[in-house]
Amino acid sequence: MIQSKRLITTISVISSAGLSALKFIVGIATGSLGLIAEGAHSLLDLFSTLITFVVVRVSSIPPDENHPYGHERAESLGALGGMVLLAVTAVWILYHSISTIIWHPGAPEITVWSFAIIMISLLVDFWRVKSLKKAAAHYNSPSLASDAEHFGNDLLGSFAVLAGLFVIFLSRYITLPLWLVNRVDAIAALGVAFAALKSFWNIGSQAVRSLMDNVPKELIPSLNKLIEKQEGVIPGTVETKLRYVGNIPYVEAVIGTNRELNFEKVHQLTEQIEKVISKELGTDAVIIIHPEPKAAVNEPYAVTVHAIADRLGLRIHNLHVYLVEQKIWLELDMEVSGLLNLAQAHVASEKLEKALIKEFKSPVHIKVHLEPLNEKPYEAQIDHHLKSEIQKVVQSIDKDAILEDVLITDHGIVLTLTLPLPDDMALFEVHATMSAIERKIRAQIMDVTKVHIDPEPLSKYPVNG
Repeated sequence: MIQSKRLITTISVISSAGLSALKFIVGIATGSLGLIAEGAHSLLDLFSTLITFVVVRVSSIPPDENHPYGHERAESLGALGGMVLLAVTAVWILYHSISTIIWHPGAPEITVWSFAIIMISLLVDFWRVKSLKKAAAHYNSPSLASDAEHFGNDLLGSFAVLAGLFVIFLSRYITLPLWLVNRVDAIAALGVAFAALKSFWNIGSQAVRSLMDNVPKELIPSLNKLIEKQEGVIPGTVETKLRYVGNIPYVEAVIGTNRELNFEKVHQLTEQIEKVISKELGTDAVIIIHPEPKAAVNEPYAVTVHAIADRLGLRIHNLHVYLVEQKIWLELDMEVSGLLNLAQAHVASEKLEKALIKEFKSPVHIKVHLEPLNEKPYEAQIDHHLKSEIQKVVQSIDKDAILEDVLITDHGIVLTLTLPLPDDMALFEVHATMSAIERKIRAQIMDVTKVHIDPEPLSKYPVNG
């Protein structure tokens, strides 16, 4: 069962306070530098766990206006602060250990309490390491991982002190070198100091890496490859940034997308990328995808032209691309406001032409037909009488064509037709058939300005029999 961060830190604070007091009392009473060093170490454990006790509460505060990423980094700051205290204590223990070994050797008094307090310390630290490691993995908590590492090294220091006490105890019954007996307790204290310095280095460097947004060097290239596998992303255009705030990954990725994709398709693509990143990093990941339209290799000319027009905010249609003597010819219709005069409209036309020439980087012939854009609906009326007359003309041109509507506008007559055609007819044949019908209608009815033909599969029109 995984205990809560608050419960574990509370128990750890109480046990650190108790162990520190017991070690100091027994160490001072017996004159054991090893136990005094362990007491100092446990006192530092108390400060460290108090820091952890505070930061796990601060880190759980939800994001606010001043902290949009939340308060999770309080744990890394707490771990770093605890390690600074640990380093100071380790240096103090080193100084007194070396001083005892060189200038003031002497064996401390050994009692049953000397062994008892170390055994209790070993049991408590073993429980703390086990509980903290489970909780740190479950909550992905740097401060709990810091304490687990810390108390794991405490175990090594306690074993060193226990070994020193055991050597002194044996000297009562067997003859051991006097230089060893008088210095083994201080040597054990050295073990405590080195264990503390090891914790300082491991946990301190980890906290610094967290605060400096350090991530494993292989992680971002791995994410880039994962993103580039998604259909619609242009290879070589992905740039990803990743940081961890506490245990939550924040991902920002810039992707290049095919310029032929519309907004809806690009949105679907970004959602798909968010899903694969969340699957890789965890469902708590906060992901921002910034798509940028990019020219794909061997991009169709029509896609390029429409992309440039869209970028300039221009509306074009009826685009035709020809290859004439190895030179690209472009012919298109561009819609401009009907309120503009020719000179003003021509400025927009030249703007498009210059952008296309720059984009293609090769000789290109461009002809732009200007069409007025009416941003308001045209006034129109349905003429039922005229419809019956025009229907006869349409039937004479193509007996399957169905005249749906005849609209009378200020600009002329607008016809709407439905044309049933074989289901398997190629689209270019469909277009050619409709164009031929339109030409014939215009030739016979002079006032027609627009012919809309809607092709429908013949299978939708059952044969009566």
